[in-house]
Amino acid sequence: MKRVGLALALLALLAPSAQAEEKPERTKPQGPAAVRFAKDVPVVVDKEWGWRVGGFGGIRRGAPLRHVPVVFVHGNNVDAADWYPVRDDFRAAGWSDQELWALSYNGLGGNNGSALTRTNPERDAEHRAMGKDATTYVTENDVNVADLHAFLLMVRRYTGSQRFMLVGHSLGVTLARETLRVHPQLRKDLVAFVGIAGANRGTSFCLPGSEGRVVSCDEIAAGTPWLGRLNAAGETYGPARWMTVYDGTGVGDPAFAGPAYAQSPRLEGADNRAYPATYHNDLRLDPAIVADYREFLEAAGTLRR
Repeated sequence: MKRVGLALALLALLAPSAQAEEKPERTKPQGPAAVRFAKDVPVVVDKEWGWRVGGFGGIRRGAPLRHVPVVFVHGNNVDAADWYPVRDDFRAAGWSDQELWALSYNGLGGNNGSALTRTNPERDAEHRAMGKDATTYVTENDVNVADLHAFLLMVRRYTGSQRFMLVGHSLGVTLARETLRVHPQLRKDLVAFVGIAGANRGTSFCLPGSEGRVVSCDEIAAGTPWLGRLNAAGETYGPARWMTVYDGTGVGDPAFAGPAYAQSPRLEGADNRAYPATYHNDLRLDPAIVADYREFLEAAGTLRR
């Protein structure tokens, strides 16, 4: 696989703007993402675009649980379909669809989540069937907090489990952390949090001066007040267990290129695991890495019978 997706995203982030002093508008997605929920899963409406939030999860109300439900939160430019290979790995390890959830918080995404070591044919076929191109769009954290919060409340009601776990990738890490900051009442029920390649202290995709030119960079460029506020609220906290997954070398993941950004995904107080020279999307999809964070979640969230 080629690194075309992230390269396009990087070019979009660094593109000049004639009105650098103004925050640019968010690019409207291609349309709603695929809905792959069980038939009786309640509708969550996207607060920005007005369509049903897509994603996957659920068997039926009252279906038994062997694990605390986990919600997967995708990154920028993509949708919940990026998690299909991860979902399948969890299924093979004994997890049920009642325990595996993901949302498409900004509509239909593209193929920017492609990895170097693993394909996602189900996502690609789904996008082709919907007649959509792999368009790159850029969103931000703040506008999507309401959708993630509503989705978490829905999953808790539907599954009957107040407790939940979160796995975020890229922008999904800071989005999940900000949702927990804005809604601190959720924290007592958070069992585990896995942050994969998150811009917790900035990203090399948002170089100095990108603020005001790219909507997400107003939040996740290094040294922004937004990140300062997020981290001041606590990088990690109990009772949840925390884990991060990242490259750590500054050469494998272009979102954290160079020594100034290599350690950005780490969180103080977490089980920080570096996978040297690993590409941005392989940190999420590589089967051995998936097994590592799945076992971390199982240690925290396997229910006793």
